[in-house]
Amino acid sequence: MDLSNWVNTPRIAIDFRENYGKKLLVAEDGRRPEFRLMPKYLVNGYGEETIVQFNVTFEQGRMLPNWEELLFTPVGTTPVPRLPELLPPWSPKEEAVYAKLLDPLITQLCAADTTIERLEAMLPLYLDHSPESKRKLTIDRVRMVYLENAVNAPNPNLVLIVFSYLCGYKVAQNGAGSGPPT
Repeated sequence: MDLSNWVNTPRIAIDFRENYGKKLLVAEDGRRPEFRLMPKYLVNGYGEETIVQFNVTFEQGRMLPNWEELLFTPVGTTPVPRLPELLPPWSPKEEAVYAKLLDPLITQLCAADTTIERLEAMLPLYLDHSPESKRKLTIDRVRMVYLENAVNAPNPNLVLIVFSYLCGYKVAQNGAGSGPPT
């Protein structure tokens, strides 16, 4: 998998949010949620430093605290499919267009057996749905894909983030968000 896009544009700002993803992508200070990806290297069998994961860092208040030091691992073997058409520049008025064009990819990314090239992490959280959900740890699978030249805008690239239930307290909490790599 080519990780150069992730390395060259390590900061991700989130605009589009739907479903339960809104609760996972918050900026407590009122600004857009935003985080940085910092490559983590390991020396391979040939003595070469190779990126094996990305740490997540962010300014206080830009993401929920359970994102601190989250590790994303590159996985998958199938290149990310291209969207059927370019997305318009983001605005809340365009949320329906984004949802329509991104939903097929979101469905593929939520599948347990997806082979799409992505960064993936396990996000621990407690939910606020019931007395049980407030005590029982839930793990969400967070998957990100980098879409080159997907937006008809000065910055044509987009990162799509998808959340899906992995284990713990069971509730319909799948969601998605996207935003430009900066």
